[in-house]
Amino acid sequence: MKNILSYKRTLTICAVVLTLISLRMHLDPAGMTENEFPYAKGDAFDIAVTIRHLLGSLLFAIASITFFAGRVEDANSQQLILNGCILGFAVMFITVGTMTVTQVANLAIAAIVFAVLTALCLYKRVTH
Repeated sequence: MKNILSYKRTLTICAVVLTLISLRMHLDPAGMTENEFPYAKGDAFDIAVTIRHLLGSLLFAIASITFFAGRVEDANSQQLILNGCILGFAVMFITVGTMTVTQVANLAIAAIVFAVLTALCLYKRVTH
């Protein structure tokens, strides 16, 4: 599996997943807000939808950077980029996981996605 899961492929998988999440945030921000914050009403709901657009754009920016960073040919540079992905995805997992456990929001799917991305990057980094 070492040869199949290269640094470039790992970073590309991360970029694709982030792009898909970003697209969903842009195409259906109200639906996502209703699912994740079922008690948000009025202005709070509108603000959450607006923030969903902002977060979608931010995730797309991160996806773009991750995708093009995977095109760096130097393996040491790719390892450093992967370290950044591990840290970033782990922080996202902890954040959305905590929000789900404390019932601030229903972000279980997001927690699973970021846990998988963290594990994928960590696996590739450790098995090099």
